[in-house]
Amino acid sequence: MSGKVAFLYATFPRPTETFVRRELAGLAKLGFHPVAHSIWKGKRQWNGKKINRFRLSKLWTLFFWIPYWAFRKPHAFVELLGVLWSRSCPNLQNWNETFLGLGFALVRASSFKKEGFSLIHGVWATMPATAALAISKLTDIPFSMGAHAYDVFRHGGDWLLPLKFKEASFVRTSSVSSAQRIKAMKVPPERIKLIRRGLSHWPRRESFECVHPNRIEVLSVGRLVEKKGYFHQLELAAQLVKENVSFRLKIIGSGPLSQLLEKERDRMGLKEKVVFCGSKNEEQTKEAFLQCDAFLFTGIIAENGDRDGIPNVIPEALAAGCLVLASDNAGASEAFVDGISGFSINPEKHEEWVSLLLDFSRNPQDFSGMRKAGIKRAKEAFDVMRTVRSLRGEIETVIQES
Repeated sequence: MSGKVAFLYATFPRPTETFVRRELAGLAKLGFHPVAHSIWKGKRQWNGKKINRFRLSKLWTLFFWIPYWAFRKPHAFVELLGVLWSRSCPNLQNWNETFLGLGFALVRASSFKKEGFSLIHGVWATMPATAALAISKLTDIPFSMGAHAYDVFRHGGDWLLPLKFKEASFVRTSSVSSAQRIKAMKVPPERIKLIRRGLSHWPRRESFECVHPNRIEVLSVGRLVEKKGYFHQLELAAQLVKENVSFRLKIIGSGPLSQLLEKERDRMGLKEKVVFCGSKNEEQTKEAFLQCDAFLFTGIIAENGDRDGIPNVIPEALAAGCLVLASDNAGASEAFVDGISGFSINPEKHEEWVSLLLDFSRNPQDFSGMRKAGIKRAKEAFDVMRTVRSLRGEIETVIQES
């Protein structure tokens, strides 16, 4: 590739952001080595690759850089401040991320220009894309950005999102539902790039018999937050008990609803059936997929509008040969073909989930074909080498046209 490219991350590496690590490794296999910048802490090195971790102490130099850039690029200042003034900030977190991204840009823009970058890519639509937008405004280096479900649905999107969408060379997203939302926000379709999040690990399931001879093992993985719909899973568990289904549901993840969910589980008398496992590392989670028979994702639309696009855990569950039952909200069921490689179900229609799991517990062999189809689907749609080729292609196009 001709041209030097910077990838901006909020924090790199972050344990929960597995797909961005896979992509960086996949790009390296293609011989493409973007310069990685971590704005908020992170590590100085990952997999032998240098990570340019921003030193927050550098923000003291804003006393110099603010007047410098205000003099050199007054129109950029006026435009950015005008957008901030005209829109309400969605929340305190976004306030902090916006001003840290802008501070990073003011401090580092001159060095980005001197180092000869041809493109700056903000991996996320929040802090990284804020920094990419501001550097672009100050230096005229083009920028691109990622924008996923969290970025475009929660509280109506980031503070500077309309300007980012207006100026970005392309906007990468990973689900049709998010792409439709971005299009509705006036981004021209030709600048919206649907590139799935990729997998690089292909586990081998030795048998499609139930893992435990006397029960079905059910798994769910995700943060314990409203949009994951875990209270629906407790209702499903209660109904499975009533139907005399022998099962155990393990839930991997932590989050603000942890205590409330455990309290509700105990109130419903499900302590022997539902196990909250807390956070697990990547290797432990991979093993958990192989030690379960069925995977549940009961995502809903949260009160603040937040929802999932295609959660990474669904392709991972497909790749591991789990029977996947997923919510039909937002983009979750885009990961598979309904009725062929998984089931797409309304999370509020508990009887449909229970009926399928009851049938599965009685006749697990009848679902072997679907589980194998799920593995095939994961390999066809979510191979990281395929997704990073698409991403590299879009980046090359911008550089060539600049």
